[in-house]
Amino acid sequence: MSDHTGRTPIDAQAAMKLLFPDLTLLARLDQMSVAAGNRVKGTLAGKRRSSSLGGSQEFADYRPYAPGDDIRRLDWNVYGRTGRAYMRQYWDEQELTVHMLVDVSRSMSFGEESEHNKLRFALRLAACIGYASLTGEDRVTARLFGDSGLNRELEPLRGRSSLPQLLQFLGQAMPGPQAAVQPAGAGSDFTAQRPAALSLADALGGSRGRPMRAGVTLLITDAMYETGIEEALLRLIAAGQKVVFIHVLSPEELNPSLSGELKLIDSELGSGKDVAIAYPLLAQYKQAVDQYREDLSRLCGNGALSICSFHQQIR
Repeated sequence: MSDHTGRTPIDAQAAMKLLFPDLTLLARLDQMSVAAGNRVKGTLAGKRRSSSLGGSQEFADYRPYAPGDDIRRLDWNVYGRTGRAYMRQYWDEQELTVHMLVDVSRSMSFGEESEHNKLRFALRLAACIGYASLTGEDRVTARLFGDSGLNRELEPLRGRSSLPQLLQFLGQAMPGPQAAVQPAGAGSDFTAQRPAALSLADALGGSRGRPMRAGVTLLITDAMYETGIEEALLRLIAAGQKVVFIHVLSPEELNPSLSGELKLIDSELGSGKDVAIAYPLLAQYKQAVDQYREDLSRLCGNGALSICSFHQQIR
C-alpha cells in the first residue's frame, strides 16, 4: 500500500530507526533547546520568557501601586522600609514556535547511497531539532519543499506525545524505498511530472508560504537555486521570524574526486554536458564554490539578515 505520492507509509518505530541510528543521542537532546534570542511573544503558556508581563514565578520589576491592583502582589517588605506601596511584576512565560523548512529537491538526494547524503543529513537534523523542541514544550511545524510539484506540510505539533507524528512525517522522506523524491534521470513518470523550482522563494510557496506565527525558522537547504534566496529570507524576516540558515554541502561537492572525460547530469533539470575534467577545471570549480559560500555568508551578515546563522557543510 502507498499514499497519493507513491511512497510506502512507515510507522513511527521504523522512522525512529531511520532518523536516530544512534539512540544514545536522545539523552543529549533532552538537555537541549532551540535558542530563541530575545524574549518570546507567543499565544499559549509555555517555558519561554515572553516580552509581556504575566503570572510566572520569575520576578521582572516593581511599579507603584494603583487603585484596583491585586494586593496579593504588594511587596510588604518594601512598604515596611519605605512606607510606599509597590507591586511586584513577573515575566509571562509563553511557548516558542519552531518552524522547520527542509529542502527535499533532487539535488539534496545527491549521492543517495553515500553516508554523506545531504537529504538524509537534513532530515536527521530536523528530527533532532524537532525532538528537542517538542520535549521542551515548544510548538513545532515542518514543511518539505523542493520542486514545483512537491510541498508537504505538517500541522502544528506540541508536546512529547506528538513526536511519532513528526518522525513519521520526516522518515517518510528519507532516501530509500520510501523516499519522497527520486533522483533525476531515473526515467520515472514521477520526475518527469515534477519540474524543478529554480527560485528558492517560489519553492517555499512565495508569500503564501510564510509562517503564520512569529518564532524561529530553520531553513535547511543546499541552496542550489538560481534565484530567490535573498527574497525568501526577507519574506521570512518580514513574517516575524528569527531565521537560521543551514547550508548543507557534501564533502564530494566541496572536493570532487572526478577526472577524465565525463558527462555530468544536472540533478535538478536532468540535462547533461560533456566535460573534460583536469586540475585547472577543478581549481576553477572549487574557487566558484568558495565564492558562492562567501556570498551566502555575506548575505546572512548584512543588515536585516544579520540574524541568520550559516553552517557550511555536513559534519
